[in-house]
Amino acid sequence: MLASFLAVGTQVIILFILIGIGFVLGKAGKMDDRASLGMSNLVVYVVMPAMQIVAYQRPLESKSLHNFFVVLLVAAVVQIIGILISRGMIRSRDEERRHTLQFSASFSNCGFMAFPLQMALLGSLGVFYGSAYSMIFTLLAWTYGIYLLTGDKTQLSWKSLLRNPGIIGSVIALVFYLGQITLPEIIFKPLEHLSHLNTPLPMVILGYQLSHADFRAVVRGLDTWLAAIMRLIISPLVAIAVCMLLHVDADVSIVIVIAASAPPASLLGILSAKFGRDTELSSGVVSFHTLLSILTMPLMVSLAQTLCG
Repeated sequence: MLASFLAVGTQVIILFILIGIGFVLGKAGKMDDRASLGMSNLVVYVVMPAMQIVAYQRPLESKSLHNFFVVLLVAAVVQIIGILISRGMIRSRDEERRHTLQFSASFSNCGFMAFPLQMALLGSLGVFYGSAYSMIFTLLAWTYGIYLLTGDKTQLSWKSLLRNPGIIGSVIALVFYLGQITLPEIIFKPLEHLSHLNTPLPMVILGYQLSHADFRAVVRGLDTWLAAIMRLIISPLVAIAVCMLLHVDADVSIVIVIAASAPPASLLGILSAKFGRDTELSSGVVSFHTLLSILTMPLMVSLAQTLCG
């Protein structure tokens, strides 16, 4: 297990070195909110869909297709269990704070943080399986997650959900995969070059966000630590238990645990700003839990490698 911890820890440290670059740029005033927003849009609307399409350019094999649907099933189970546990654990009297922390505990950064690590450990196959987890995340975060933050059922819109770039990218990639449509090199190569940006850009963005976080306001609340325990420890342990119970393939288990052990979704800050919620709390929680994950992610993933391997 020590060897697994060191191997995963090395990959996580590489990601945090990239995060450190964004942190330094933010502190030095060489990067601002406008640059961060532009880079985020590039990642969300171009880089991630390109990465998914590239990862799905593979032969149609019964085993990989079966595992893809296994990830969909396990991700749904893990996410729903996580939502239920977070509702029971986090009981702050302040309703807005409670709902923000419940969101942070329920939904992981299974795109920005998980995809680079899945790619590092398992190659494009890791992204292929990881995108299935991301699809379940997107469906739940943009429906239940928005309702949790706003309490307004009218904010739920299937039209906006279907316009989500993560869903669009996954559907296009899946159509290409199931139809065995091979892209010509003149199209594939630009997409492949763009997909290589998925590791450095999200990490630099996270580093910039960390450089502006107010950690003192976050660490004072017990409920923040409960949310961290739920997000970084309980959720991946639930994922490991479900994978072991269902005898899930080892590589698939690693992909699922990586996604489940990631810190809170950066989407929390975006939705908080959009709906007029506490953006300082949201960004602070995401940033603080991201720092904690440098210790918890290697531990959880190496535990999964030991128990599910």
